[in-house]
Amino acid sequence: MDFINSVFNELNNMFYGQGGYKSFPLDLVEIKDGFTVVAELPGVKKEDIQMNFEDGVLTIEADRKKDAEAKYLINERDVMHLKRSINFGDIHEDTITAKLENGLLIVTIMTKVPEEKPKRSICIE
Repeated sequence: MDFINSVFNELNNMFYGQGGYKSFPLDLVEIKDGFTVVAELPGVKKEDIQMNFEDGVLTIEADRKKDAEAKYLINERDVMHLKRSINFGDIHEDTITAKLENGLLIVTIMTKVPEEKPKRSICIE
């Protein structure tokens, strides 16, 4: 019975994420000195995406909404709240950047802060 429950829970999480939110596909790619997250968020506007980073966890939430002024003749696309979290552990929050291009949210996270080059005095001989 535990096996059946674990399979059911896994399938539920695949389609709805945790907590009843729908999930969305993403890629996590390791790059030099960090990571890139590419999340598929088709039909979601930039202003409807929220990202938080707390205790080493990046959380992306998005709302796909209907156009309030549209007169729908056919309406097959769901209105939904999407949510996904990824645990990165200890990273530098100040290095997180994000952009939305063609329905893809691209988040870059650096694990190492670029070192500032020390000022060097030039001696005249």
